[in-house]
Amino acid sequence: MKVTTSSIVKLSIAAVLLIAGCEAEPLKPAVDEPAQQAESQETAGASQRPATISISEPPSVFERNLWDSEAFSSAAQSQLNVIANWVKDPAKVSGEQLSNLITPSFQSHQLRPERLSTVFEDHGLTVQRPEAIATDSAVVQNGAEGFLRALHQLTAPLTDASDVRCKLKIFGVDMEADQATTAVVVRLGGRTAIQAIQQTSEWECRWTIGTPQTPPRLKSISITKDEQTSFSGPSDRVFADCTESVLGGNESFHQQLVYGLGHWLHRLELYYGIIATSYHGLAVGDVNGDGLDDVYLCQPGGISGGLPNRLYLQQPDGTARDVSAEAGVDWLTETHSALFIDLDNDGDQDLVAATMAGVIMAENNGEGIFRPRQFKLIPDGPPISLAAADFDNDGDLDIYACCYARRATAEGMVRPVPYHDANNGSRNVLLRNDRDWRFSNVTQQVGLDKSNRRFSLACAWEDFDNDGDQDLYVANDFGRNNLYRNDDGIFTDVAAELGVEDMSAGMSVSWGDGNNDGWMDLYVSNMWSSAGNRIAFQRQFLEDSVTPETRGGFQRHARGNSLFTNLGAGDAPLFSDGSVSAGVTVGGWAWSSQFADINNDGWQDLIVANGYITQESTQDL
Repeated sequence: MKVTTSSIVKLSIAAVLLIAGCEAEPLKPAVDEPAQQAESQETAGASQRPATISISEPPSVFERNLWDSEAFSSAAQSQLNVIANWVKDPAKVSGEQLSNLITPSFQSHQLRPERLSTVFEDHGLTVQRPEAIATDSAVVQNGAEGFLRALHQLTAPLTDASDVRCKLKIFGVDMEADQATTAVVVRLGGRTAIQAIQQTSEWECRWTIGTPQTPPRLKSISITKDEQTSFSGPSDRVFADCTESVLGGNESFHQQLVYGLGHWLHRLELYYGIIATSYHGLAVGDVNGDGLDDVYLCQPGGISGGLPNRLYLQQPDGTARDVSAEAGVDWLTETHSALFIDLDNDGDQDLVAATMAGVIMAENNGEGIFRPRQFKLIPDGPPISLAAADFDNDGDLDIYACCYARRATAEGMVRPVPYHDANNGSRNVLLRNDRDWRFSNVTQQVGLDKSNRRFSLACAWEDFDNDGDQDLYVANDFGRNNLYRNDDGIFTDVAAELGVEDMSAGMSVSWGDGNNDGWMDLYVSNMWSSAGNRIAFQRQFLEDSVTPETRGGFQRHARGNSLFTNLGAGDAPLFSDGSVSAGVTVGGWAWSSQFADINNDGWQDLIVANGYITQESTQDL
């Protein structure tokens, strides 16, 4: 049967209709159930509907007036925003506004430590930290005049800078009878004629409580952590944005890629299912064998009628040309991720794509022209991310697909239950390559259906125990992750045993040898949440309703990213959580992360992509 773009769309619609017409399944405690097999397009059938819960929620705890700390934090944040505005443009903030921020007896350390030690220096990039953090006995500024001097000292390196940015954010609060203390992360920076400057600090701020008529005022500011970074080079940036110079010669760039999701939400029919919280990746590979890497961009759009995926072919002059239509890969089905891999061992890069309906495998003819050869419907839930490896060492690449949530039904959308340790998500799938473009779902057969109801967002293969076969780590949203150890093609989840469950909002995973000891370490990106850090540590949070372990789970959920060092000890490798000491927890809403040697010094660095919705607004997370 010839599979074309139009036939794929028709099959996708048929699959959705089949899924929507199935029997509902009552909500029940999360247990391991027999795996539902991914089906080929010829044999796809009906599946059970996912368990759902009502979208209606009980009254918010905020409505029960239990959260004076959050009301205070909001008022204090407004005061801190005045400081941020002054840093960006002192002329726009009056002296009266600054005076209203502090008490007459205000005290402060210097807000930019001066005795610094250089901890890293390479090709114009310098990182410095204080030799010592000032103590309460080292107050150097007092009153309104002292506060203004401290602010001038903070911004002195930015006097002639352009593009000055500053943000202060409260991530911890402790309420007392007559005062409050907040933990504040401070980020500011700008560009001068000779360098780019950035300062990242943490402040401990003491405040008056304030009233509904009178905002809280600062009693003191102490620095608890500080790091100052500068870069001097031919440009004032470490990386140059070359997007338009590479892609600007294509109509698709100007008509499609330059617009953010907000633009398309107003233009694509809701009927087609465009998702505001969509996840769209890309694949890089040499599709036509010319020695230059090309890029495939996955695009949003629901089951059909969305934006076409784009394949850009790199040219010798460094630009890239849109060949999506002629290559046969401008599919309109929403695509979350893709891989360029050689599935048939003929020496060229084939294409695998995770779409709303299932997984598409397309054969490359060696010249960058693709023909869909296999289409695996996954009725339980749409695949989100993909990873390929030869798990059974038979000489061909197999595919693991993370499927996140089960498909929504007329009764409602699937919600994680419980929030901090959900196990009612979709089933992930391992597709074994049986050659000749035949793939078998062997998830249950090889042991990967254990703890396989998580809300999985990402996965990565790696031989973490150096025994010659590929193991698998799965990063799950709303709870604990999986580390499946591979023993001759049979998998066992050893995440708890080895200390890498990382019970949090797992978004991505990357393996790399961070300390160059020959054992692969693990970096998992989660969500660092200022609100979560404020709320989950309040005494009244879930007071008397959960165990201390459950409270700890919620607190851990907000900590941020995790770095696990592989100790590689004897016959039983273990991991050590070095996240805090390495300084790699705070990555915002870290959707993706990657080990990479950015500066070619032989050490693996970390790149973390964060944020939420692509748009012109700079206030996104």
